[in-house]
Amino acid sequence: MKFDSIGYLPIGNTLTACRVIAGIGLRQQATADEILALLDGTLAEAGLERDDLAALTTLDHKASHSALRAVSALLDIPLLALSQPALIQPVPNPSRRVASHLGLPSIAEAAALAFGPLLVEKRRSANVTCALAQMPPAYAAATPSASSTASTLPTSRAGA
Repeated sequence: MKFDSIGYLPIGNTLTACRVIAGIGLRQQATADEILALLDGTLAEAGLERDDLAALTTLDHKASHSALRAVSALLDIPLLALSQPALIQPVPNPSRRVASHLGLPSIAEAAALAFGPLLVEKRRSANVTCALAQMPPAYAAATPSASSTASTLPTSRAGA
């Protein structure tokens, strides 16, 4: 996998101009319904709704989880996969379990913090964790204009 300079790989749609990103940690047994229930509860706690989400983010090897991909598709937002080094940072609620298995302080909080300050610290269900962060405008990708899109089109007709 190839990561950009901040250590994330977009999977799916491009980032929108929304303001909030949800860091998600999950166990193999997690279901889409469980992710959505925890996500909805965490958003409600912050006075937010699903429409306020710009993306979901998680550790790169968790990004292939079928339930997480299903939630990303259902919400029509990208799933951003972060490399392990991008998640090595102090978090308010480190997980002993994550530390013992992965050598990381957290997945949900660390993934959210990679994009901005936490709005809601880690919340848990049986198989899922969720934390919300405020994304600064620098991460919100604007829709490309027609002129900038045109400037990336090939102009050479060599071989035509």
